[in-house]
Amino acid sequence: MPAPAGRREREDELADAELRSLLRRLTLPIYLPAALYSSGAAAIIPVLPLVGLRLGLSIPQVALLVTVTGFVAVLGSLPVGRLVARIGERAALGAGGVVAGASVVACLVAVVAGDGRGGLWAIVFCAAILLMTLGDLTWDLGRQTYIADEVPLAFRARAMTLFGGVMRVGRIVGPLLGAGAIALFGVAAAFVVHLVALAVSLVLIMLFVPPAAARRPHTDATVVTVPPARGDVLRPLLLVGVAPLILSAVRTNRDLLLPLLGNHFGHPESLIALVFAGTAVVELVFILPAGALMDRFGRAVVLVPCLVISGVSYLLSPLASSAAGLWAMGLIFAIGNGLGAGIVKTLSADVTPTLNRASWLGVYNSYVGAGSLIGPGIVAVATATAGVVTAGVLTGGLSLVGAAWAAWWVPRLIPRRSPDEVVASDEEPLASD
Repeated sequence: MPAPAGRREREDELADAELRSLLRRLTLPIYLPAALYSSGAAAIIPVLPLVGLRLGLSIPQVALLVTVTGFVAVLGSLPVGRLVARIGERAALGAGGVVAGASVVACLVAVVAGDGRGGLWAIVFCAAILLMTLGDLTWDLGRQTYIADEVPLAFRARAMTLFGGVMRVGRIVGPLLGAGAIALFGVAAAFVVHLVALAVSLVLIMLFVPPAAARRPHTDATVVTVPPARGDVLRPLLLVGVAPLILSAVRTNRDLLLPLLGNHFGHPESLIALVFAGTAVVELVFILPAGALMDRFGRAVVLVPCLVISGVSYLLSPLASSAAGLWAMGLIFAIGNGLGAGIVKTLSADVTPTLNRASWLGVYNSYVGAGSLIGPGIVAVATATAGVVTAGVLTGGLSLVGAAWAAWWVPRLIPRRSPDEVVASDEEPLASD
């Protein structure tokens, strides 16, 4: 029998109060450092290819550096996950911050000392970028593990969605700060912006992230001493992970296809940049509603529409011949992408067990991250054989396939008993759910 309305309202009020308290508790150790770090990283992203060219790299060499960086990000998640599991989130966050900081310093030195000369400084710059990628991975996976372990299941999606949201805000603020600094002091100033943001983030991490031994487990945590069977974790991870893998490919292709379509149809660069800026703002509107929907109705209620709407936006690629069509494509994608804010990281916590979670998150991140390589591969093949519009339509079709996959598998596997609960109850694992 359903609970009386008055009782339901009191329960909702208590839940809201608990959620607000939880989010406040995560602000200084997680959300603020994430926003700062994301802002700093976004400040240097636009100038990295330009710095490479100034140091004597050719355009194909710059493209190769970006490709290798992508492979390092995908493959590096596995050893980084094991590292975080071994040394703990706090130590991993500190180590990742130090490595990233040293890499930014190396880039800054290469920019200042090697401008116009290249040679050794170009090698230093490339090595620093690859090392920075590993630092970023350690930093990101440490925070991801911390939230997954600290947040009760009832609030997981909202906490993860807000985590993704503050990083998106950083990606908007960072280029603005970087552009202002570059205008005043030159291209090296963008790296100074990143270094300052990273240093403040690291101080906050060291001050406010408690050691694992000092934390209190949340009330729905299950104490598990026996690791779940590998197959009990891999099956849902691989099946559920197909949809976020496709979403990763679709999101990556947006950054490729919008500029390529704009150029193909002769739109000015200023219009393309304006579309990117406008769509970034639209995405932010959907962050908190997406988390609340996932916590209340399950993950598929957000993931499936996210992929469907994103797919529809790509199917509109032929209409990008007009400014209105390009805007429509960008804004529709922003609605879908904003609705899916936090879904990839929420699913990562859903399909990984508490015991040795960081190692499993490394597996998940590597698997899902492969989409960021698959997507550009589709664009490269399609544009070489049939044109950029076809690449957009193919990406849209892939997104719709991902939506169908998510609609079938995600409700069957999530929410479900975690591998922890299977071990704790000593019952047969749900192999056929």
